[in-house]
Amino acid sequence: MLSPLHRFLLLLALLVLGMRCTAEAQQTLGELYATDARVKGAVVLAGSGTSVLSGSSIAAGAQTATLKLERGGSLLVCSGTNLSVNASQTGRELMFSLNSGNLEMNYPLGAAADTLLTPDLRLLLPGPGTVHIAVKVTPQGDTCVQSLPGNVAAIVVSETMGDATYQVKPDESVLFKGGHLSVAAATKQNCGCPVSPPTHVAKAAPPPPPPAESKPTQPAPKPPPPDQNVHIAVSAPLVFRADDPTPDFAETVASLKLEHNQVVQLDPVVLPPPELKKTPAERQTPVVAQKEQKHGFFSKVGSFFATLFH
Repeated sequence: MLSPLHRFLLLLALLVLGMRCTAEAQQTLGELYATDARVKGAVVLAGSGTSVLSGSSIAAGAQTATLKLERGGSLLVCSGTNLSVNASQTGRELMFSLNSGNLEMNYPLGAAADTLLTPDLRLLLPGPGTVHIAVKVTPQGDTCVQSLPGNVAAIVVSETMGDATYQVKPDESVLFKGGHLSVAAATKQNCGCPVSPPTHVAKAAPPPPPPAESKPTQPAPKPPPPDQNVHIAVSAPLVFRADDPTPDFAETVASLKLEHNQVVQLDPVVLPPPELKKTPAERQTPVVAQKEQKHGFFSKVGSFFATLFH
């Protein structure tokens, strides 16, 4: 008989083997790359991402989650979007379920056709060709189907509770108001993941240089007030040489403008005559005559000033 420990180990091995067989029975659809996404269902941890198996549900967080498909291409599950993924028995067709949110699909498709289900509509994605579309579903049921660059598939839209169909061409973007085909209208809105606004980095301008310290300027000294009692004094030397001819002061003195508060001072300076070589006749000239000549000149000068200042 087996001991209890051996029984426990045998049951554990059978449980692990059963889980591995179940995982192998489920098909791997792709690997999920996200920082804050949650996956419900069968998953297998891989080296670079999380392997998502058929029947799983992906709930994207604040960031967009990327599901790289095993057969090629990828899906972008926009932030706040819940997406369920299932595969057919052959694994050739995929079926997606979207209640509300945004989704972008970009992958090549062979002769098969994939299906996207919303609460009110059914979208058929036929191949062969490249499928590149964006789908947006609001909580009110408004469904936007946008054909993105490179899309060659014509999306066939039908109501889940009716027989009417609508074909969205590769170069069209259509909004189905309230999930009804009868109110379909062309739109220019973005049906895919919201584009995050560009981040603007504020650049702080360098502070202006401090103003140069200006030295205080001293006011210029005021000129002294004019003295009302200033008198003008003029000093003019008078040079006389004995051998010069007798000057005529009449014209010079006549041009002077005198006022009662102005004093004109004339200081005569008498220089001795230069020594000249006298001839014998000049040596015999009596000294009395020279004295008379000098006396006559100063008499004339004194008479002239006497008539000027009296």
